[in-house]
Amino acid sequence: MAIQESSDSTPIESPKKPKIFHGWYVLAASCFVMGFSSGVNNYGATVFFNPVSEALGISAFLTSVVVSLARTENFILAPLIGYFIDKFGPRGPILAGMTLMGIGLIMFGLFVDNLFMFIVTWTFMVSLGANIGGFAPNWTAINNWFERKKGRAMGIGMASQAMGGVVLAPVLAFIISRWGWETGAIVTGIAVFLLVIPISRFIRTRPQDMGLLPDGDLPKAASSAVESESNPSTAVAGITQTINFSIGQARRTSSFWVLMGALGLRQMGQAGMQLHMSPMLQERYDFGAVEAGFLIGLLAVTGAIGGITIGIVGDHFPRRQVMGIVVALEALSLLLVVLGTFWFVYVFLVLFGFGQGVHALNRAMLGEYFGNSHYARLWGILSSATTPLAAAGPIYAGWTADNSGYGAVVFTFMFLYALSAILYWNCRRPSLPTMPSQNEPPYRSSQTQGNES
Repeated sequence: MAIQESSDSTPIESPKKPKIFHGWYVLAASCFVMGFSSGVNNYGATVFFNPVSEALGISAFLTSVVVSLARTENFILAPLIGYFIDKFGPRGPILAGMTLMGIGLIMFGLFVDNLFMFIVTWTFMVSLGANIGGFAPNWTAINNWFERKKGRAMGIGMASQAMGGVVLAPVLAFIISRWGWETGAIVTGIAVFLLVIPISRFIRTRPQDMGLLPDGDLPKAASSAVESESNPSTAVAGITQTINFSIGQARRTSSFWVLMGALGLRQMGQAGMQLHMSPMLQERYDFGAVEAGFLIGLLAVTGAIGGITIGIVGDHFPRRQVMGIVVALEALSLLLVVLGTFWFVYVFLVLFGFGQGVHALNRAMLGEYFGNSHYARLWGILSSATTPLAAAGPIYAGWTADNSGYGAVVFTFMFLYALSAILYWNCRRPSLPTMPSQNEPPYRSSQTQGNES
């Protein structure tokens, strides 16, 4: 360890960088929680879709309504969850949410024999638990632990959600085909208590709580200045901001509303396609249920690759432009489905799956544009505002599929993705507030406070 001499000749040890930055452990644990939650709540939902509909004797439209009800919870709860995460940290919401999801899955397998119990267990237990503990608190922890490497860290996080589908979708499809959907739900619920909750204990709120800095930097390295998006060749796109927007300041920028619009339009299409992917593949291309499950696994594999790749690219190029290009490619992939040629479905799965990883940059852009002090609450506002569109996507898809087939569904979602791509491309980074109001002073990050002392 290097020794420095102070002004009074007392030897002072210089800080030593740990061999493995603890943020990587936080990222790994968060990825496991998010991957499992996504595998159940997103990819698992489409695998359960047909068996549950047939067992209960309900239509695709009604099944879609039940699943979409879970998304409307987010409309009410997202800002509240964000407030508690910002105030108390992510570990409490993760434990509460995962416990609720685990119990809900077990009850889903044991007691669902009518529509009412389907709503109670899936909407108010499984999905609610995933919304509370599976995503927002983990993204907040990742955002706090990384600055210069925020894009790649969030890309890995997004890849973990896709990998949850890679593992759980085929496994659930196999279990359901052999032993029924009830057994699949019970086994998954038990796994929450044996695996997910214990691993979540590795998650910590922020590096400063452990005497560390984001990215594993030493104090001197953490004081680099913010460079603007106009000079991406010399600045990392997600580099640390020293001043954070307050809630009111963020909401008064056009960038916040453009990001909200782009996110909402894409989520409407994504939610509809994600829930109806398995029945769409079975109806439009005549795949069997198990084959469709494995194709969803392929979709998730390409999503994992896309998440990591897009995250790294987003650390070197303006994220709004990366988002615009990738979402435009997703729209192109849906056009291939509209054309209906059998072999195009594989091209669609690769392109559309790769684009799933772009969602990580939504969160990276929020932290880059508005800072970390109110990150969870700002994301809660975005999530709450876009939830009605995300809930409407599956309902529209179910109603249209029952009446006109999945071709019309995909055609509509293609236009939503195209419009979203245009909005992302034009979502520029806002200027930092120069004259904050007396009621809303700017918040300085903990790094900056440490450097100023």
